[in-house]
Amino acid sequence: MVEDIDVEGFQSLQSYWSGYRTVRMGAVVALQVANSFVELLLGDGVVARATKLLVAFVVVYGVGRVVVEPLLLRAVRVRNVNNPTIVGAVELYLHIVIVAVAFGAALAAAGYTEVLTRSTIAVAIVSLTVGVAGREVLGTLVGGLFLVVDPDFNVGDYIAWGNTEGVVETIGFRVTRVRTVDNEIISVPNTELTTNVITKPYGQNQFRVNETVGVYYEEELEETIGILRDEAVTDPAILSDPQPKVRVTGFEGDHIRLEVLFWVSDPSRRTVLDTFSEYARRVQARCENAGITLGATSAVDMGGDLEVGRVRE
Repeated sequence: MVEDIDVEGFQSLQSYWSGYRTVRMGAVVALQVANSFVELLLGDGVVARATKLLVAFVVVYGVGRVVVEPLLLRAVRVRNVNNPTIVGAVELYLHIVIVAVAFGAALAAAGYTEVLTRSTIAVAIVSLTVGVAGREVLGTLVGGLFLVVDPDFNVGDYIAWGNTEGVVETIGFRVTRVRTVDNEIISVPNTELTTNVITKPYGQNQFRVNETVGVYYEEELEETIGILRDEAVTDPAILSDPQPKVRVTGFEGDHIRLEVLFWVSDPSRRTVLDTFSEYARRVQARCENAGITLGATSAVDMGGDLEVGRVRE
């Protein structure tokens, strides 16, 4: 029984020693390979430079694709949920930039700085030529970049500039597509948006409606003001705070000019127009029942010729 135990222990010790020798030999081989690789990287031969170039390119490119690109794309997707066009464009340009940076880092690591210097001069010459020949295109691209990074300019915003207004559908690096009030999609060059004043009529939580009403002098002014105020106060779509207001703003040739002010919450073009349309219909109906005729709020242009002659008696 003792002899069996000694044999088994000897076999276990022999197996352990064999494994230890195998691991030790593997470690020695790995250290030799690593040492050879380090010597290769520290060398200045063709193979050494090629190895440096390959290693630097792989490392920089990998970090860019695995770390930098996902972070930037996530930020772009958060701001442009309904705009896959801009996400795809950013992804494409990021990939190009990462490849360019990785290639430049690889050339620098391999010691080909002269190539970079000459490339920089060549790039400067090409950039100058392109800049002179395509200033408008470059201006449009730069304008698109500013619009993309602007946190107050997003897809779905209702904007107005010049004599045009509509909802932003997509934001590109060259053009921004806007859906107008006539349900037409127009492509607006980004330079037009960046060089003009852009307003967002419904950009806040509340929207104030201002409307001018004319009341003839022979009509009951106080009764008319009461009708205008009551219809605004009783409308559930119109806010009670701030309170609706009706005030006299001027005297015209044949009527008194009144201004009606009330606020609408969660505004959009549709909700504001619908609210005002319903309000105007109710006011018109009550004024007709009360026998009140509302006057024009602007001068009426009457065309024609007038002849004056002397009448002989």
